[in-house]
Amino acid sequence: MSAPTLCIIHEGVGNQSAIAKVAFWGARHALRAGWKVSVVANVLDRSLQGDVEWLRLFVPPRIFLLKWLTARHFIQAALGGRAFDVVHAHQPQASSLSDVFTCHFLTRAAHERNCLESRSGWRPALVRAQQRAVLHAEDYFYRRWNQRTRMLFCSELLREEFQRLYPMPERCEVMENACPPMCVPSEPERQAARRRLLGRDWDGGPVLGYLGGLHERKGYRQLLRALEGQRDILLAMGGEFTRGFHAPGLEGHHQTLGWVSDLPTFFAACDVFIVPSAFDPCPLAVFEAAAHGVPVIATSGVGNLPTLLRYTAGAVWEMDTPLAPIVRALAQQRDLFRTGARRMAAELSEESQATRLLHIYDECRRG
Repeated sequence: MSAPTLCIIHEGVGNQSAIAKVAFWGARHALRAGWKVSVVANVLDRSLQGDVEWLRLFVPPRIFLLKWLTARHFIQAALGGRAFDVVHAHQPQASSLSDVFTCHFLTRAAHERNCLESRSGWRPALVRAQQRAVLHAEDYFYRRWNQRTRMLFCSELLREEFQRLYPMPERCEVMENACPPMCVPSEPERQAARRRLLGRDWDGGPVLGYLGGLHERKGYRQLLRALEGQRDILLAMGGEFTRGFHAPGLEGHHQTLGWVSDLPTFFAACDVFIVPSAFDPCPLAVFEAAAHGVPVIATSGVGNLPTLLRYTAGAVWEMDTPLAPIVRALAQQRDLFRTGARRMAAELSEESQATRLLHIYDECRRG
């Protein structure tokens, strides 16, 4: 009996982004279960290249609006009319081409929260114009949903927002991203990580980690305001555009890092991690931080906040309320939150989530 065939669609399958990590995880577990896996991608992790069929996807090198609008054409070109037992897409442009589609984000919901690009200057203005065009293009695909496709929402928040904005798919369910296995560093490892990350020792109080860059949706402005004058908390600020960024009011107790590729070192250096997003359906960083033993603070706009609270792996911060007392309290109770994180990592493990995903694939095969 021949192995069942699976095709996974996303422009990156590997460590390039959170969605790329989810696509990589799905491919790896399908291979382990005996599926023959093909991948439509522009970038594919080296560890998979000898095990999957790589259907190379062309992505225009510049201008994300052009990339977005041409994605469906180039995905279909990469597929070349091939048929598979199951097609699992992670891009809205390919949703109607798929048997399973994972919805990770809704631009319309982000727009309604006024958290798209708002900085001044011609470059941000160009980004803003492209975001608005993508917003309408995404609306087009979600309002013409293929009812044969099974939709997986990465959080209950996302499911509720989709139901509010678009016709609801007949076949849908919530399936959160998997939590990585626990990997808690020792105290000497934490001290060494702090020196590597910050370039110096810091004994002045908790180190608060943030990875959202200078993006409105990620809530960095509210975070900076909340930390003004709190000189016993050092903000380790990573993500796009943060390298060399100057935060008025945080002189001497913030460090800008730019893109952070070494996540284990980053999380080992942090006492607490924060995701202050206005809209973030299921950020992997929440689970990655918790898996490194770091308590997580999240806002109500973060889709996996209920999971954090259910397992006592983190706490909620409502914007424009005091943040510093929450940071100090979590830093002093890290063992308590680690206990909750261990339960969360066990119950939302890659293995348990993979079992559920493979069951969905089997149901799709059987029709």
